[in-house]
Amino acid sequence: MLRKFRDLLSQNGLDLVLRDMEPQSHDINEYRSMLFSIAYNMLGTSADAEDMVQETYISWLHADRSHVENIKFYLIRTISNKCISHLKKLKKERETYLGTWLPEPLLLPTDAENIETKDKLSIGFMYMLEKLSPIERGVLILKEAFEIDYPGIAAIFDISYENCRQLFSRAKKKLLLEKSKFTVDRNNYEKILREFLNACINKDPQKLIELLQEEVAVYIDGGGTGKGLLNPVFGKGNVITLFESGMDRFAAFARMEIISVNGLSGAAFYQTSNATIPAVLVAIDITEGYKIENVYFMAYPEKVVTKETH
Repeated sequence: MLRKFRDLLSQNGLDLVLRDMEPQSHDINEYRSMLFSIAYNMLGTSADAEDMVQETYISWLHADRSHVENIKFYLIRTISNKCISHLKKLKKERETYLGTWLPEPLLLPTDAENIETKDKLSIGFMYMLEKLSPIERGVLILKEAFEIDYPGIAAIFDISYENCRQLFSRAKKKLLLEKSKFTVDRNNYEKILREFLNACINKDPQKLIELLQEEVAVYIDGGGTGKGLLNPVFGKGNVITLFESGMDRFAAFARMEIISVNGLSGAAFYQTSNATIPAVLVAIDITEGYKIENVYFMAYPEKVVTKETH
């Protein structure tokens, strides 16, 4: 419904109005990438993030800007609170999702190494964020990914400084954040990913045994269609058995390419040599000891076509 409303506004000249708001339009448009990143990290879907950016622009259009001392803070506060409200609705929907729900990936071309990606959380980390309440998720993302201090976050969500600190501490404990990282050794990460993919394609279970940690988990998102595994698979033995039974499927794809998924290397598998939409997307998490601790399969093409354009 919101996207239809947004399209209607666009058709009736909202985009022109925003562009004609000088110097205000320039002020808000320079923050568009940041606003999208905040919304995407909080909600996990590109379309919902775009909706929140558009709603924030509409709020700015109707705001009494004479009382806005800091445009950036106003926009962050507006979109963060809109996302908190929307996330509450999404969490209810995801409770009825058939199978494992994974965040929609943001895909980048392989030559996009210079694009700023520090605020793009990995698929694995965003999946972990589903364990948090909406406000815990918002506080954690703004603090860690966007480096906003406690007083700023407290003002954004209209909570006390102490409450803000408690929410952040509680979120870290829920995620065992000391074992998780916002930054990854990209070279080793891609090396391990390629070794994992080669082991699967070449049907080499012994290599998989070397790469996987004991408590490894596999998550497969079939788009809520009921296809594939409905529950995650835990433990090295169970995961090895799963891969041994499905290794022929890796070799059956026409081609594979390494792409950037949320700023980290991932693998896209295509059904035909000239296909442009991946049939399956693969991402991993690695430990500090360079073992694979999680494997994520996005096996629903409608969720793997997102392109990062912000």
